[in-house]
Amino acid sequence: MLARCLSAIQAARPGLTPFARAIVEAIHLVEGPIGSAEAVARHLGVGSRFRLARMLGREGLPPLHRIAGWVTILSWVLEAEETGASLCRIAFHSDRHPAACYRLVKEVTGLTWEAVRARGYEWAEREFLKEMGVSNPAPAPRRPPPVRRCRVPSFARLRAVAMP
Repeated sequence: MLARCLSAIQAARPGLTPFARAIVEAIHLVEGPIGSAEAVARHLGVGSRFRLARMLGREGLPPLHRIAGWVTILSWVLEAEETGASLCRIAFHSDRHPAACYRLVKEVTGLTWEAVRARGYEWAEREFLKEMGVSNPAPAPRRPPPVRRCRVPSFARLRAVAMP
């Protein structure tokens, strides 16, 4: 699904410089931050995080941390829809503090996690694409409802299945 979002950006923004395109693709590939703005600027030979921000701004893109925040949230919403996991569980599995994750959702989207989760992945993707300068993003194709996976089967349940 994140590949579809990246494809929409590439199709709607063909004029992005290779530099900006590489940053957007890298963030999508890792599904979140690729480092601090200072470290990214240094690795790319840009000079400073301020110059990096100006370069992204001239491309009509939000700052590095906003792009990374949105992509991170998109990956969380997608995982929550596919597995039914809570943001707290997703945070623990990605070695993040749950409170920081809830704050990131609020800072980036302006909504609570519960509200974002209720609106769903398609809404979050549309909002992100708007911020990326993709006007009138195409409506996402309807996908089948997520498959609910059971947590961990109990020993009695496993025994009942194994011994008919």
